[in-house]
Amino acid sequence: MTKRDFFRIIIKLFGLYSLVISLFTFVPQNISNLYIYKEELSFLFVIIGSFLLLIALFLFLLFQTDWIINKLNLTANFDDDQIILGNLNTNSIYTFSIILIGGFMIIDNFPILLMDLINEFKLRISNYSITNHDTNYFWFAVNFLNVLFGYLLVTNCKSITKFLDKK
Repeated sequence: MTKRDFFRIIIKLFGLYSLVISLFTFVPQNISNLYIYKEELSFLFVIIGSFLLLIALFLFLLFQTDWIINKLNLTANFDDDQIILGNLNTNSIYTFSIILIGGFMIIDNFPILLMDLINEFKLRISNYSITNHDTNYFWFAVNFLNVLFGYLLVTNCKSITKFLDKK
């Protein structure tokens, strides 16, 4: 594997990770903030602008990796042109990283989802009502979607790897 290939992999994986983080943390948090500050139009523009900036950053990192490598001069000042990683090739690094990202999404959100389900079940079957208790279905849905998309990342890592491996 050459240095350029290695840096191309790192930049694309960082772009994928930034997309996943922005879609599954930034967007839900700002949707709930938008519900609170629904009268302020400027807040809506800030959220939309931030989201568009994050998407532009993702697309730039994914499709302009060679330009970034050239501008930052990442391949200079190395003794050797090759990076030896043993038996790892580009596809296996992409696959491992995608499984890692999906696994983190599942690990971070599954306990919260399970606890919300258990608490809601206990509340529904209880003979006693809990005053001032509102179930937050929005965050329940966000945690469910995070677990679902983490599962989809893990199970479809080969097709995502093929998409990312295009030069």
